[in-house]
Amino acid sequence: MLKVSWWLFIAASLVLIVTPGQDMILVMVLGLVFAGLTFVVKGPVGLGAGVLSGWLRARPAVLAWLFRTSGAVLVGLGVKLAFERRA
Repeated sequence: MLKVSWWLFIAASLVLIVTPGQDMILVMVLGLVFAGLTFVVKGPVGLGAGVLSGWLRARPAVLAWLFRTSGAVLVGLGVKLAFERRA
């Protein structure tokens, strides 16, 4: 029976996977570009969401109004959809 050394196989596979060919360099560059863009976009968006969340937590009346208004909008859209004619 053949004795297989899985660690040797995994190590050899990782070396082949990590070895940069032309396509691997392209994929790595694209990944780095998208990672950079994600960091640039998510930073300000996350900060704004945190500020808005803190502002809403400090004002429960505004938060209740927001919940009721959004609920009314959803009910209105549901009624509109229920009575809409379908072709």
